[in-house]
Amino acid sequence: MFRDLGDLTADRLGDALMAAGAAACAPTTVAIEAIDDGSGFLGSLARVRLTWPESGDGPVSIIAKLPTTIPENQAIVDRFDYDRREAGVYRELRPWERTSSPRAVAQWWDETTRRGWLLLEDLDSYAAGDGVAGATEAEARAAVVALARWHGAFWNDPRLASFDWLPESTDPLVADYGMIFDVTWDMCVDRLGGVDRSLDTTVRRARRWFDTAVEEFARGDRTLVHGDARLDNLRFRSTGPDGSPSGGLEAALLDFQLASHGRGVYDVAFFCAGSLDTQTRRRLEPELLDLYGSTLAALGHPVDEAELWRDYRLGHMLNLPNPVSALAVVTPADERGATFLRRNAERGLAAVADHVDLLH
Repeated sequence: MFRDLGDLTADRLGDALMAAGAAACAPTTVAIEAIDDGSGFLGSLARVRLTWPESGDGPVSIIAKLPTTIPENQAIVDRFDYDRREAGVYRELRPWERTSSPRAVAQWWDETTRRGWLLLEDLDSYAAGDGVAGATEAEARAAVVALARWHGAFWNDPRLASFDWLPESTDPLVADYGMIFDVTWDMCVDRLGGVDRSLDTTVRRARRWFDTAVEEFARGDRTLVHGDARLDNLRFRSTGPDGSPSGGLEAALLDFQLASHGRGVYDVAFFCAGSLDTQTRRRLEPELLDLYGSTLAALGHPVDEAELWRDYRLGHMLNLPNPVSALAVVTPADERGATFLRRNAERGLAAVADHVDLLH
């Protein structure tokens, strides 16, 4: 029904919302505001403001998420079933009922064409961070607490293994990322303007740990992995100076295109690698890992500290292909996107270099 933002008319939105039971009639007017995070977003996103007749009742603002209009990015989406994964998370798992994430007001998915759309709750009381600048310390703590709560909500959920749209770490959709690194590393190096020989050697050594991470993350305690826990996929709001571990800041998680089934601490490694500047990451890592573990323990899921640190380090090895391939092949929407992709790669490579020699 919705192929691009031009399809978001009052009549069509009314039909979708009425079919989902979210409205009793069509809105009288809609105003579309395109949203572009600039980082090579793999979809088309817009805020839709709606007005209703006096007899009507419906949301005043929603977020519409439609397929990307960039052919190169659509090829990536199709190759890794990104849209199918996100549709499945909203349809089957309804995460807003367990943890902090936007509610799906209406959605549609066609399994044959692998196309669909989402109309989501607008978290307008939340604010975005700045993925280019990097997370503040308060945002980092709130993000880690949100990730722990997300993982705790789906901890060892037996249904996760039954969904054919949700890959685990040994699935080719995840495991083949190692080969994607192999074919994109030289392109990444070229876009970085070159790297020194010692970093090249270190990164290639880290690549050899990738398969170990794949195998270990398919065993033991597993959960619903977000898979793309970067700062631009979180929103924050103040809850006041309540003395909570996150310092009075609460985070909500968005965008589940890269969801998978595996070890949750991968998301923490992913966040720290891409969303913290390198010096901040190095300083905060012990505190953030402790915060993640203590939050999980409070939810009834204690994790051994040594195991947590090993999984965190393996998480950086598993993440290695992501910033490399993103810089190499994702088409940024603008200059901010290009800057983000470059910094994401630089930060991720630094994190890999910091942790690879600590693995045994």
